[in-house]
Amino acid sequence: MHSPQGEHNPVRECAGPPALTGVAAPAAATVALSASAMTFTLDSIPDSVTNLKLVILASEPQSNGVNRAYSKAAAFTSLQTPVATAINIKADYDAKNGSPTAGNPKVFFRYFYINTATGEKSADMYVSAKLG
Repeated sequence: MHSPQGEHNPVRECAGPPALTGVAAPAAATVALSASAMTFTLDSIPDSVTNLKLVILASEPQSNGVNRAYSKAAAFTSLQTPVATAINIKADYDAKNGSPTAGNPKVFFRYFYINTATGEKSADMYVSAKLG
């Protein structure tokens, strides 16, 4: 289409936004945390992970007296493709937040899916781990 002055108007010619399909929340997860390892494992993954990325956010190490620090969770690793096996997150976590210690053994995680085709986000899920 052209405006009355004959100029090209790309807004009127766009195909429109992608169709929204909804994104189910990820399954429960287990975080295994030791002095030498930190892995994140989803209990299950969707049948199709096309255009789906897992976002994992984590708090800095917290003391034993802290019971909830999910709001302190921040990005520390790249987007992950959902897999049915353990994801090794220790190097990325330690580089951003430092290693958990006996004095600060707890880490709080918030995670969710993003549909990279539509930009839709799932509901947040939460899990915590303690150095053991």
